[in-house]
Amino acid sequence: MFVNRQSPPHRSIRRAVALLSLFAFAAAACSDDKNDAVTTSSAAATQETTATTETPLPMGDLVATALTGHVFTQLAGMAVNAGLVETLRGGPFTVFAPTDAAFGKLPLDVLHAVEDNAEMVKSVLLHHVVPGTITPEQMAAGELTSAAGTTLTVTESDGMFYIDGNAIGAGVEATNGYVYVMGDVLVPALGDIIDVATTLPGFETLAALVTQADLIDTLKGEGPFTVFAPADPAFAALPAAIVDTVTGDDALLATVLTHHVIAGKYNLDQLPEGTITTVAGDDLTITKIDGVTYIDGNAVTVQNVQATNGVIHVMSNVLVPALGDIIDVATTLPGFTTLASLVTQADLIDTLKGEGPFTVFAPVDDAFDALDPATLNAVLADPELLATVLTYHVIAGKLTTDQLVEGTITTVAGVDLTVTKVDGVTYIDGNPILVQNVQATNGVIHVLGAVLVPES
Repeated sequence: MFVNRQSPPHRSIRRAVALLSLFAFAAAACSDDKNDAVTTSSAAATQETTATTETPLPMGDLVATALTGHVFTQLAGMAVNAGLVETLRGGPFTVFAPTDAAFGKLPLDVLHAVEDNAEMVKSVLLHHVVPGTITPEQMAAGELTSAAGTTLTVTESDGMFYIDGNAIGAGVEATNGYVYVMGDVLVPALGDIIDVATTLPGFETLAALVTQADLIDTLKGEGPFTVFAPADPAFAALPAAIVDTVTGDDALLATVLTHHVIAGKYNLDQLPEGTITTVAGDDLTITKIDGVTYIDGNAVTVQNVQATNGVIHVMSNVLVPALGDIIDVATTLPGFTTLASLVTQADLIDTLKGEGPFTVFAPVDDAFDALDPATLNAVLADPELLATVLTYHVIAGKLTTDQLVEGTITTVAGVDLTVTKVDGVTYIDGNPILVQNVQATNGVIHVLGAVLVPES
């Protein structure tokens, strides 16, 4: 059972101290600039399997530091509840230890789903433990077998080592092994892609749509596949009209779903910046900013969820493939009838079907309905004013939301828009983007719930 994120129960502190004395060394390493990560200045990795020893773990102020600073509170509490403290007092072991912040990245519903499953907790923890001592000098690319019997894959890229695609942090020696700080939880394979999507909570919508599109057998196949999996909130954020259109056309649904799938297994560290082709035959654009990976401008929220036939990266948004140029998308997707009509009236069709590229902030029909009738009538009565208002929603160049920086940006109308970002939401002149990064062959569309009206 998962413990409270603040600190282990009082009655568990004594047992937790034994475990934390091992992990406390890693806590100190978090602030040691000389041990920021494991680098490639090492020789081949060795994986010893020596007998368990009863050597007491070192005690000292670092233990109190770890307890007070809550660096490994979640990990320690889980180990106590899973009955693994005595096991980890043996060894030697190499532990890839996720911090509290690493556990904090996991969706709460995933944590809640396993908090009453002691065997699952035990399996997840032992997936982070490798028998034998592997020092930084011994770290090398290859496969390791965990104490859970699962396989961990170590790779090297640009002088850094990764385990199942997750960067290996600072390493510190303990008396019964070695500890490496991990910024991510290592999730063992719970089965194939479909098994994982149906076992982990939060993917009910995706699982249902994959079934509707008759893709179950494909994604249970040998693969391997890389799947960018939108969680339920990502689908819930889509306008109902768009969902109805996509789910009402099985061929279109299959296109949208396979737009989220790449042939081959790519942990996040193996995805280079640039474009990569999906199973649907179109391209996704990969960017990396401040340690976050974006797919067509949409952030990967949980990375490297392993499956027996590939890997899953959890997405905060649904990836909408390009259904044509800007005009094609606006007329194909529901909810933009008013915008399409006004673009025609303003004689902007040819412009927005041109090479571009363009970034369009597209108000839905309800946004126009919410305008003051006098304002709307004044705009409609003046073709020049109408063109100004519409081009106030257009920027030259393609900018996905990860590329929209806070500040001002000049529109095709020659007037500036103000971009702000709060809690992961991008606002344009104070109006939140409802659906971001809808791809077009000549740009990108961001859906707005309000019409942008220039002050002049």
